[in-house]
Amino acid sequence: MKNLIVSSADAKYSHLLIELYHSLKPCIKDKYDFAIFDCGLDPETIDFFNENQIKVVKPDWEFDVPSYKVRGRENLKIQFSRFYLDKYFLGYENYIWLDSDTWINCPDTFDLYLKGSEINGFSITPQVDRAYSKLIDIKWLIGGIPKKINSINYKNISKSVSLKLAKKFAGNFTLNAGCFAYNIKFDGLNYLRSNLSLASKKGRIFGSDQVALALTLFNDGIDYELLPSFCNWLCVTKFPKYSNEMKCFVEPYLPNHRIGVIHLAGMDLDRKEKLINHKIQTIEGGETTMSLRYQKNK
Repeated sequence: MKNLIVSSADAKYSHLLIELYHSLKPCIKDKYDFAIFDCGLDPETIDFFNENQIKVVKPDWEFDVPSYKVRGRENLKIQFSRFYLDKYFLGYENYIWLDSDTWINCPDTFDLYLKGSEINGFSITPQVDRAYSKLIDIKWLIGGIPKKINSINYKNISKSVSLKLAKKFAGNFTLNAGCFAYNIKFDGLNYLRSNLSLASKKGRIFGSDQVALALTLFNDGIDYELLPSFCNWLCVTKFPKYSNEMKCFVEPYLPNHRIGVIHLAGMDLDRKEKLINHKIQTIEGGETTMSLRYQKNK
């Protein structure tokens, strides 16, 4: 096979990693291999993946980071290692990263990541959509002067690189690092890795992946294939709808396109081991009660 999907978790989210694996098994059969970064998985989970012939690898720290910044959080390695998949898993043309709190809802839509990688070298979904109502959070002083800008780009770039660049890109959209694909021949890899190194110099690890993505696109001008939001749907921003006929989640507004990846970032209760049910509207009318997590017999 020429294409590899990689994910990772620690023991806290091992159940999500197994659910992700089950969700992408239909994809694995003909298009993809699957591999795991072990960042603190329990032995039972490692045994599960070994029994299913899934390669499990412990990643390195790609850059020197002070131990007091790490504080034993091995899972933070993934902020860097997700851009070095070809270092650990040789022999593939396209590499796809998926956070453990994602799962494949529609394999055909998910394949747009692969197509984008083959066409433009790198494919990713920005966090912008007509259903995502809040674009930026600004706190105001009396008199209408901005007191604090809470955009993701501003926060991450100002703390890890510089206030000047943070101001420059404060209003730009965020690139969601939880799901992306790159081709081994992508010219921008060196820019991404250089910007990762830059983002790590002050020891701020979390968010360095999004800093590198933003600086490479907006500052260096390296083009990505930007995919629509139905490729990577952020449920915390707006719940999807469900299609009883297609038996999958779809975007909440017309044309109700089938969602490729369901992403549970920011949904702490849903990511815990116990399933949380929600009232989900259906495109046929009415609503149903169901979890946003992957379930085999959905």
